[in-house]
Amino acid sequence: MRSFLVLTCRLPAENEDRLTQLLEELPVLGCQVEDARPDIVVSIFFDSGHEEALTALSGELLLLDAREMVTGPFADRDWLEAYRRHAKPMAVGERIWLDPNPVTPTPPPEGRLHLLIEPRNAFGTGSHESTRLLLEVLDRLDLTGLRVLDVGCGSGILALAACGLGAAGAIGFDIDLEAVFVARQTVAVQPRPLPVRLFAGSVEAIANHNEFDLILANLIPAEVTPFLANLAGLLAQRGKLVLSGLMADQRQAVESDLRGYGLRVEKAFEIEEWVALQCVPA
Repeated sequence: MRSFLVLTCRLPAENEDRLTQLLEELPVLGCQVEDARPDIVVSIFFDSGHEEALTALSGELLLLDAREMVTGPFADRDWLEAYRRHAKPMAVGERIWLDPNPVTPTPPPEGRLHLLIEPRNAFGTGSHESTRLLLEVLDRLDLTGLRVLDVGCGSGILALAACGLGAAGAIGFDIDLEAVFVARQTVAVQPRPLPVRLFAGSVEAIANHNEFDLILANLIPAEVTPFLANLAGLLAQRGKLVLSGLMADQRQAVESDLRGYGLRVEKAFEIEEWVALQCVPA
C-alpha cells in the first residue's frame, strides 16, 4: 500500500487564495478543502520523503493563522469516497449537466449535454471555480467542427464537454499517468461515444501535430507558462487559447507572458477570485 504524508489544519476562509499561492512552489500531490464556515479545513498531501517540504509548509501556514494543525503519515485510501456519496448533479451554463454518479445517473433537463464525471483521483469534476470557468467558456462558444487540445486534461472533463458541444474531436494529455487512466475510464462511461483521444506525456509529443482551433489549459501559471511557446505554435491562425487556473492578481503577469508569444486577450471571465483568459493570435 502506497504511503503519503499529510498535513491537516483549519484556516480562516479568507486565506484560501493565499494558500493556493503558497502551494504553487511545493511538491504537493493534492489538496482537499472542506467548508467549515467561517473556516476551511485543509488536507495537503505529499509523497513520503518530502518531510522537509512538510515542515516548511507548517511554518508558512502558521503565518496564515492555521489552527489545529496535525502532520503525519497517511495510508493510501479512497479519500473521495465520502464526497462521491453526497455529490449531486449540477447544471453549468446553459447547456451542460454534470452527473457524478455513472452507476445511477440522473437524467438531465431537456437540451443539456449529459456528462458522467465521477469524482476520482484526477482534477476536474466541475466543482472547482477554474474548471467551471472553462466549462462556461465552452458553453458560450460555437464549437462546431473544431479541433480541440486539452492540456493537462485531468479527468478529461473539458475534452468531453467540447466534443459533446459539437467539436469534431479532442486530444487530451497529462503528465500524470493516473489522471490519464481515470480520463480513459471517464470517456468510456459516457452516455454516448465522444471523439476524445488521450495520451500520457508532455506537449512536446505533439510538436509536429496539425494545428488546433481551440486549446484549453486549466493549469496554474507556474505550470503553463514554461510551454506557452509550444501552445502558441500549435494554435491555428484564427484559433483560440483559453487559460484558466489563475487568480485575479496573477492576470497582469500572465497577459504580459502571452503578449511575448504573440497572443492577446480578447475576453476575460471571472468567478470570485479566479480568472479565465480567452486569447487569440495578435
